[in-house]
Amino acid sequence: MTDARPEGRTLGDLDRIDVAILRLLEQDGRTPTAQIARTLGISEPTVRKRMDRLFDDDIIKVVAVFNPRKTGYATDVLIMIRVAPGRLQAVGQALAAMEHVVYLGYTTGRHDIVVEALFADDEALFQFIEEQLPTLDGVVATETAHVLRTAKINYDWKLPTAFGASAQPDAQLAPTAAG
Repeated sequence: MTDARPEGRTLGDLDRIDVAILRLLEQDGRTPTAQIARTLGISEPTVRKRMDRLFDDDIIKVVAVFNPRKTGYATDVLIMIRVAPGRLQAVGQALAAMEHVVYLGYTTGRHDIVVEALFADDEALFQFIEEQLPTLDGVVATETAHVLRTAKINYDWKLPTAFGASAQPDAQLAPTAAG
């Protein structure tokens, strides 16, 4: 029997210092470790060690996120896909390998897969729908929604305010840095 718990820590395993570091990095992911240490009243090596562990446990990662509209990808779409029984993972893996697909999720309900894809223009989208999607064995039906404007995107997501409030206090964290 396999253990359902993912390898390494999860957000629920973090103490107040880890949560405080995450909150500072949410404000500015380029905040130097020395500044984080000063703000939290802990040593810089402690901050570096904790950040390394957050990276190692895949709780955080640092990436450059492009604004697609500024890079020539003006057509943003959500494609909801129904898949033949027994073909879900094969279709999902094939879609995930396509360069235009930037997000893929397996879903319940009327559709089996939802993808977000970016294209230079509507003609590139048309070619994708007309030429690439039909080659995937197992795609039963698709429904495409053109995203006209994006008001929020995943990297805007923040930890909920109450998260970490019940974490056990750590003696190293300065009392003024608990927020």
